[in-house]
Amino acid sequence: MKEGWVKIFSAANLIQAKLAEDLLKQNGIESHITNKPDSVMPFLGSADLYTTAEDAEAALKVLEENKVLEDEDE
Repeated sequence: MKEGWVKIFSAANLIQAKLAEDLLKQNGIESHITNKPDSVMPFLGSADLYTTAEDAEAALKVLEENKVLEDEDE
């Protein structure tokens, strides 16, 4: 991971992370996914979403407003 980037979201699968990444992109926030694929089904597995430290607060706000972070707590 690039220096100065922070993890803002962890998803149970790559699809959730891609949706979150797309929301950030629509709002002009750069982000990057690191994927830990399942060995049997690569499209499954956990994924972490990162953004720059400067954009982290705005990114979290976008994810919160779009109810992406609600599932994380449940």
